[in-house]
Amino acid sequence: MRIIGLAILILLLSYILKVDLLDGTISLAAFTHSEPECIQEEEYDVFPVQTLEGDTVLSLFSVYPSQVWISFPERLEAFYKENPHLRNQTLRAGEIVDVPIYKDTQNSCS
Repeated sequence: MRIIGLAILILLLSYILKVDLLDGTISLAAFTHSEPECIQEEEYDVFPVQTLEGDTVLSLFSVYPSQVWISFPERLEAFYKENPHLRNQTLRAGEIVDVPIYKDTQNSCS
């Protein structure tokens, strides 16, 4: 009976240490005295474009590239923010859409 109790106690202590090291206060203690991160939002200009037959969002992004590199999902999110009516439909010829073009900004964080 002592062996089973000792095994349960060891497993319980191992679990408590694992949780404390991975998710608990010990892992978070290293980050309490760090300096705040500098989060800079990318700025973009909106460029109105009249679509042609067969245009897609990807083809518009390739024809009107940004000055700085931005990932496709981030640029797509900005596109749908400017054109919320296009989220559930395809582009039609002759439609005016706003294409976000990210501009090069200097980092204001020191």
